[in-house]
Amino acid sequence: MATVRNRDHESRGITQGGKISQKTFIDSYDPSVLRRVQYMLYEIKWSNSESPLQSCCHSSRMAHAEIYFLEDVFQKPRSDPSARCSITWYMSWSPCGYCSKKIRDFLKAQPNVNLVIYVARIYWHKREINREGLRSLMNIGVSIQVMDLPAYSYCWRTFVDNEDKYEDYWPRHFSPWIMLYYLELHSILQNIPSCLKISSFKNQDPVFRLRVDEKQKRAFTSANPYLPPVSWPGQPTSLWKP
Repeated sequence: MATVRNRDHESRGITQGGKISQKTFIDSYDPSVLRRVQYMLYEIKWSNSESPLQSCCHSSRMAHAEIYFLEDVFQKPRSDPSARCSITWYMSWSPCGYCSKKIRDFLKAQPNVNLVIYVARIYWHKREINREGLRSLMNIGVSIQVMDLPAYSYCWRTFVDNEDKYEDYWPRHFSPWIMLYYLELHSILQNIPSCLKISSFKNQDPVFRLRVDEKQKRAFTSANPYLPPVSWPGQPTSLWKP
């Protein structure tokens, strides 16, 4: 069963060398589209090792990518279980409420592990169980951030297969959606009502709407004194894929 599970997680758009294909990365990490399959690019650094482990996996019918990582990738034999460990995930979707609980349990059992999570999108961002899950991770010290352009560039250089690949990756039209998810993530972590609405229609690109009232603006400013300047709209603003 484990062999089947590993093959299931490493077959779709991932090479035998643990790299993600160029097309799969572009399709799966574009924040302006809503792909169903969840991908994770992961990096594990041990204090007693000079070379980090860098590889990829994705969700399957059996488990989300986080569960596969915790139960299969991290549980592989290690020479020194007491060594300190730093893990970074670059995820196409943020953890759901169920996976957040599993991550909390894992970190409580592994006090020598530090986890940083970068996300391209927020999974079902209006569901309170998912919002509570992300806050609970923050409360135990997990760093959760929306992927910015330097993060995309790092993933492109580090995790994407070299075959027929451009030297660097500069996605077009990403900045508005990165900012939208950035604001929504901060609303979640600061327990502020959702400001992002996503409408998805069959065979059409999703429509993203930012709705921020005066109360939310004050809450954002108070909770995030170092928030980059934002041109707050006078009326609800709609953004869609050009």
